[in-house]
Amino acid sequence: MVKIACQAIVYGNQDIKDNIENILKNVAENKYDGVEIGARHFYMDKPDYYIELLNKNNLEIPAIHVGGNFLDKDSVSEQVSGIGDAIKFAKKLDCKYLFLSGTYKDQKTDDDYLQEARVYEEIGKRCTHEGLVLCYHNHDWEFANNGRGMELLLEHVNEELMKLVPDVGWITVAGANPVDFIKKYIDRTAALHFKDFKNYDIPRVFIEIGDGIVDFEAVYRYFSNAYTDFWIIAEQDMATNLPEESAKTNQLYIRELIDKVTTRR
Repeated sequence: MVKIACQAIVYGNQDIKDNIENILKNVAENKYDGVEIGARHFYMDKPDYYIELLNKNNLEIPAIHVGGNFLDKDSVSEQVSGIGDAIKFAKKLDCKYLFLSGTYKDQKTDDDYLQEARVYEEIGKRCTHEGLVLCYHNHDWEFANNGRGMELLLEHVNEELMKLVPDVGWITVAGANPVDFIKKYIDRTAALHFKDFKNYDIPRVFIEIGDGIVDFEAVYRYFSNAYTDFWIIAEQDMATNLPEESAKTNQLYIRELIDKVTTRR
């Protein structure tokens, strides 16, 4: 069964932590199956509070998202310890995945990616120990230089310790083909992030899913031929309408896409 989740970032980073009750209520009203939330938006000493909210709104939480500056060797041990706390918290909320974003740096080197790979191995081990699956969430910078950074990470992190949640929007705006990427790493791809951009220009302009440059139908058609049970997470980093309207538009587009592809088969 294909399930659709909403990344809470569409509601605005500043508003998530202390507006979570209204956000989850709206996510449910917009007929999502689940929600993805960044670890920094939780009070981690209150897992029962979030479990009650999720149950009240009949929502699952497939993933919690984490990130950091993993190139800062002086703080990386502390960062990994903090992510370890997030992993234990995620387990209490019955999450299946921990989604991880890498570190942005202008002109990243091979050594930078290898440093990150060592950190991700450790995070992956901690996830495995707690029964979670670590999934790497890409941006566009990993696809510079013909995807050199992405390839280094995937070569140097054990496949059993890190899967993928490809962000097809970032792949597209980087000038790569998301279907080709997913085909290459189909056995490593666990879920999908759907994001759209108005065009290829910089600065990047986020837009509702289906209104921009990404060929979501090609992505969904291929992936749903390979798997029948997976999550699609709608992730719009900045709403162009009221957040509630953008969230609704994204869910409707994905649901209509699923119905369209299913009908044509």
